[in-house]
Amino acid sequence: MTISPIAVGRTLLLLLSNRRTPSSSSNFMSNALSVGCATSSSAAALAKFRYRSIATMYLNCCSVIIDKFDAKIRKICCTPIILAVILQHKIKENMAQKRFHRYFPTMGYSFYWILLAYLAIGYFYPVIGLLALVCMIAPVAFAVSQGRWWCGNACPRGNMYDRLLAKYSPHRPIPTFVRTFGFRLFMVLFIFTVFGVQMYFAWGDWNAMGRVFWNIIAITTVVGVTLSFIYAPRTWCSFCPMGTLSSWVTPKRPAFPKAFTSVHVDSSCQIKCKNCARVCPMQITPYESRGSDAGYLHADCIKCGKCVASCPLKIMKIKPQNQITA
Repeated sequence: MTISPIAVGRTLLLLLSNRRTPSSSSNFMSNALSVGCATSSSAAALAKFRYRSIATMYLNCCSVIIDKFDAKIRKICCTPIILAVILQHKIKENMAQKRFHRYFPTMGYSFYWILLAYLAIGYFYPVIGLLALVCMIAPVAFAVSQGRWWCGNACPRGNMYDRLLAKYSPHRPIPTFVRTFGFRLFMVLFIFTVFGVQMYFAWGDWNAMGRVFWNIIAITTVVGVTLSFIYAPRTWCSFCPMGTLSSWVTPKRPAFPKAFTSVHVDSSCQIKCKNCARVCPMQITPYESRGSDAGYLHADCIKCGKCVASCPLKIMKIKPQNQITA
């Protein structure tokens, strides 16, 4: 049940006009709120308010003051009670509004421990940092023939976002500006400039060069984790420099390489539930490709398969190139 403005108004009027004795203080808040909400049948719902007991305690403490002074004093004393009631109502309203995006369990194996081990060991043995070359080269190399498959199926950091952080992320919409070409180009140039300058001074010293790689991975991981708790688990992946480069080289039109796969949505899809978009880690919209022979060709699709697994009608599939007819 909800509280109408009229109910709140009646409660306010009753609080500001009532003359009471200290003996009636304990029941006054209950009676006032019940009368104010009677016509909207909200008294029972209002009784569950967390702030109700706080308001009653406040009223008991101020009962003597309210009884002895005029309406102006009563108004000053009662206003915090009304504000508390309205605030709690707004909090409950906001909590009742479901977010569009939601958590969906990740299939396959957990291998985010590779990232944790890399960060832990690399801190004491900097030369280990050079292993980051694998996660810098592989995404782009795979993208040439398979799109951003690496990001959704083999990236240790992405695996951590999906398996660990996604359970606790608020799943808010990823800011639109981080997906723009200009911002992503800036991130590519910025990261590679910082990386290049540091490598210039570290060149020739294996430990120093490894530390440069480790620093880049550690700092961007902290940024990614922070964004996961503010927006969505894969917020960083939306403008990750290596992910951006991968999206630029991803095949976008036929003829596709043999290893290329894409999400296919049957033409019978009515686009009512939009479950595929709700569970998509990248917050893109696979349903837009319904009935398309080529499938969903968004460059940021990471081929994770969550959209396929979540489809209630099971009319989505990830098809290899030999089943794609352009």
